Amino acid sequence: MKNWKRNLLVGFIWGLIFFLWWLAGFYKVNWKFEVFSPSSWIYLRNEFLGGWVITATSDWIFVWVLLLSVPVFLIGWNICVKVQWRKTIFGFFKKIWYGLRRMWHSLFGKEMVLGKKKVKYIKKKSHKHIRPVPLHVSARALEKNKKSSISSGSSSNKKEKEEGAFDQNRMMPDFSAFGLGETTPERSAKKDNPYPSFLDEDLSNISLDDIALPEREPVYEDITDILVKAGYKVVADAQIDDMKVDYVAIDAHNIYVLVGDDKVGDWLADEEKFNGENPLWFSESSHRISPVFEMKNATDAFAERLKAVGDSHKIVPVLVVKDGTIINAEDMKQTWEQMGVVVCRTDKGGPDELPTVGEWTPSVVEAADASDIDIIRNSF
Repeated sequence: MKNWKRNLLVGFIWGLIFFLWWLAGFYKVNWKFEVFSPSSWIYLRNEFLGGWVITATSDWIFVWVLLLSVPVFLIGWNICVKVQWRKTIFGFFKKIWYGLRRMWHSLFGKEMVLGKKKVKYIKKKSHKHIRPVPLHVSARALEKNKKSSISSGSSSNKKEKEEGAFDQNRMMPDFSAFGLGETTPERSAKKDNPYPSFLDEDLSNISLDDIALPEREPVYEDITDILVKAGYKVVADAQIDDMKVDYVAIDAHNIYVLVGDDKVGDWLADEEKFNGENPLWFSESSHRISPVFEMKNATDAFAERLKAVGDSHKIVPVLVVKDGTIINAEDMKQTWEQMGVVVCRTDKGGPDELPTVGEWTPSVVEAADASDIDIIRNSF
């Protein structure tokens, strides 16, 4: 049975809570009956032998609670086994911790210190105070062109500028600091922001959420054609146990099992088990069992079946990222190599550090025999 140690531990803890705390307390409070006392059971047996007839409602409750205690315990055990207690408990305390950090920062306006480690709370700036860089560049270019057009005016304007005069398009100096004049709100706004006013009105109405960043350029590949041209015998749309396989590329010594991953999102990959649980990949809003881990388990079982029929091909699992992005792919390359797994990309998959299917595909040195193809097909 999978995770039987965990299931027994959960059942033991649930049994302590159910029998020692609830059931024993329920009988002791209502009938002064000690569930774990032999004398109480001897007294109950003597009452039945003495002709005790169940008539009162409380007596029926006593009997039915006793009869149903074991089924209720088993049902509760089954429910408790399905709960991910580690994630639930740690998630609860994590929310409390983040809540305390936010409250600390709102009260004291500074970072929270825990022992020697500083936990810094960074407040996210409003999009109203952050402008897109391309628009800034456009504003600077526009202002520069405007100044250039002014400087190329008539000779009389040049002479006035040499004498220190200001024309109507230039911002008047602010002498308020020297007590020689007052700064109006309009003049202060122009001083704080050197860009033309009509651009300010446009920018203030633009939300960063409405500015779409350019998507990754898709990689268009005919994977079947790539594998065939490299010299492989290709089996498309195969099935290894419960795993759907897009392509199986076969030569005389290797079998490459290509599985496409079309999950959208930015994924943080992890291939290490934690407390006996399968390794997980995390995105901003969800998580899932590592597709590399699932693929490795399926291909290992497939390799054992091939060995049983005398086939000596080396199985190489290949994960093809089609739509998502593995944000820590560069750090995971060594781990995947140690596992004997290849991770590459196609279509909108990423990041760019991963090779495309065409870049990864090795050329065949020796082609597969037709007899090998039949053996491999029958082993699916």
